[in-house]
Amino acid sequence: MKKYLYGGLVANAASLGYHWVYNPVYLEELSKKKSLLFQVQNKNEFEEGKPSYYVYPNHKVGDVTTQGMFMIWLYEAMKENPSFSKNDYANLIFNHIKPGGDYVGYVESYGKLLVIDRLNADLKLNVLEQEKTDDHLVGFIPYLVAKELGLDVEKAFELTKLFTNKTEYYDFFKVFDYIFSEIQKRELKYVLKDAVKLAPIGFTNKLAHAIEMDDTVEFIKNHAGISCHIQYSIPLIFHLLSHSNSYESLIEWNIKIGGASSDRGLLLGAIMSQISPIPESWKAKVTF
Repeated sequence: MKKYLYGGLVANAASLGYHWVYNPVYLEELSKKKSLLFQVQNKNEFEEGKPSYYVYPNHKVGDVTTQGMFMIWLYEAMKENPSFSKNDYANLIFNHIKPGGDYVGYVESYGKLLVIDRLNADLKLNVLEQEKTDDHLVGFIPYLVAKELGLDVEKAFELTKLFTNKTEYYDFFKVFDYIFSEIQKRELKYVLKDAVKLAPIGFTNKLAHAIEMDDTVEFIKNHAGISCHIQYSIPLIFHLLSHSNSYESLIEWNIKIGGASSDRGLLLGAIMSQISPIPESWKAKVTF
């Protein structure tokens, strides 16, 4: 998983200590007193940094989020079976996160809905199945895994549809394919500018502002956000990438922004690691 996934997973793990602290002012002040990298979640800090969601109390330094685990599980499965189907993906995730499964940690809404649908079918409860309209960054996990394994975006989108019917993900797979193909040839900011032309229509204005604006606070306020929903997170990812020049400084900055920092890290780290080295000391801290 060294080509793309590793850089994303290291960034995810590095950020977990403050994942879902939605108070960037607090995080900025805290960063002046201590490193925010590779920390265990501290309940008192989450209280001080409200609004926040303290949902990973048992994780160790170097662990990853739920989305990080989905990525590891899917990679291991598809490495053995590149023809892995959407139903195979559903079985894989369900068997890990179901009641009595081996995953001990937070399960997000899309995972909970998967469990409900599977238990509904197993128990014949006749509960109406929920429409799959998720818009979180989890939709990019099949893309990154497929990229690592040399599979096409059609295969990635087939699996992404386990959780969502939104075609914007497919469009963004093409956007990120372009970025990966050009990132080692030209300055990243110019690659991102050209990539905007491939983005879904509803995102192009936000992405253009992401690259052009230097005031991060104003940009987030007017054109993005710090949660995991792609209408907020993808513009923010473009902004952070276009204003960074190293893997280390990018991930440190991403943590201080707050919100869904670990899950943004999966894309940020995968991209920036193509042109900037991951610190060796960081590699020594991860548990995967």
